[in-house]
Amino acid sequence: MRISLIGTYHAERGTVTASALLAILERIQPQVVFAEIPRTNIGAWRDGSHGTIESIAVARYSDTHSIDIVAVDSPKPEDSFFQGWEEVSRAIELTSAEFRRLMDLNTDRMSRGGFAYLNSDDCVQAWADIYREELETIEFIGSSRLRDIYTQVRDLNERRELEMLGNIRAYCASTAQTCGAFLVGAAHRKSLIERLRAVSEAAIPHIEWDVGGAGSG
Repeated sequence: MRISLIGTYHAERGTVTASALLAILERIQPQVVFAEIPRTNIGAWRDGSHGTIESIAVARYSDTHSIDIVAVDSPKPEDSFFQGWEEVSRAIELTSAEFRRLMDLNTDRMSRGGFAYLNSDDCVQAWADIYREELETIEFIGSSRLRDIYTQVRDLNERRELEMLGNIRAYCASTAQTCGAFLVGAAHRKSLIERLRAVSEAAIPHIEWDVGGAGSG
């Protein structure tokens, strides 16, 4: 199967819209869409009521195309996990002017550049810079509590990415479909691409990955 890895953003912002994502899907013509959601969210995602631009675009696409929609993400963490991450994010934002600058720059570029930016090397570098500043700021603050929460969040994201790729491989091993699209937040693209490049071309099932955001230009 050939799968296009498409970096997205979950809400409309500037030129990042459900209509723009729908246009990408129309160009790629996937027979299956892999969704960055837990299985418990699949119903709302299928009918577009989930509210993200991905779910809206895929619901519109499925009106005129027969497709599989596969939820590949891990179960949603407890509320306490998100509360901890909010505490860390707030501390980083309040402490680091450079972090605020990097986030504002990334948001501006995304708003103006749309999916072409979200699937570009510039966006990969932007998130690499953001993650580096996050870590350096946590170390500067010197709070073991914040450091532990930050480590837990990064570890969870690593496990999520491994599970998503594993679920995609499992689906591909049991289907005759030949074209798919994996819609995932652009912040994950760098590490996902690195993981995919580490997989042997002889691996079974064989998946031909398009990591350039096919159709997004």
